Amino acid sequence: MKEVKQTKEQMEKRRDEINEQLNRVNEDLQIELERDEEDQAIQLEQDEVSTTMESNLRKELNDIEDKLLALKD
Repeated sequence: MKEVKQTKEQMEKRRDEINEQLNRVNEDLQIELERDEEDQAIQLEQDEVSTTMESNLRKELNDIEDKLLALKD
């Protein structure tokens, strides 16, 4: 039974970490584009990375939430 509690605590900790990362990613996505076209291109590439990162984090968060709900049953 103790192992399940540790797993639950680990999942809750990871859930908190993911939420913090999602907040940072969302802040990064709200930056205005530079006037310089080359800088804009770099920013757009970074936005693509941030969007992919956000998607992956949300999938992991959903998995953790599902597992935590299953532990309550």
